[in-house]
Amino acid sequence: MKWLLSLSAAQTVLLAALGLKVVSIDMQMNELATGADAPTPQIQSAADPAQLSWDNARAPSVDAAEMRAILKEELAALEHPARAAAAPTEAPQTRLTPEQIKTAANAVAADINHYRGVGAINPGEMEMLQEKIAKLPRSERRAALTELARAMTRGEIDGLM
Repeated sequence: MKWLLSLSAAQTVLLAALGLKVVSIDMQMNELATGADAPTPQIQSAADPAQLSWDNARAPSVDAAEMRAILKEELAALEHPARAAAAPTEAPQTRLTPEQIKTAANAVAADINHYRGVGAINPGEMEMLQEKIAKLPRSERRAALTELARAMTRGEIDGLM
């Protein structure tokens, strides 16, 4: 019975402490909310570093036209990453015949099976395998990457680092 009474008293004390902490956090939030509504004084002179602080700092003003131009540039770079990147150094890929595609896909599958048999693949071999996979058309590439990922997930191929 003494244990229950002491545990009940401890629980009451802890709940009271928690309540006080919540009230203090609420008061801090109110102070921050009222402080955010008040206008901040503007910097008169940037020459004196002692006057500079986060309390009176302002972001540089950008008008709507400049903001639109910046957003257009950024969105264009996201939509067309090839234009934003440097010119490609490789020659464009040539069209492969179905026989060449099948041969390349079989070679990639054979490589994956070889690495399954070995049980591991080093970074150089992985890079060469990924280059072979990258040359495949989309559907074959997806199938090869899926098979490679499954083999690595199952632990059949250990990617050594």
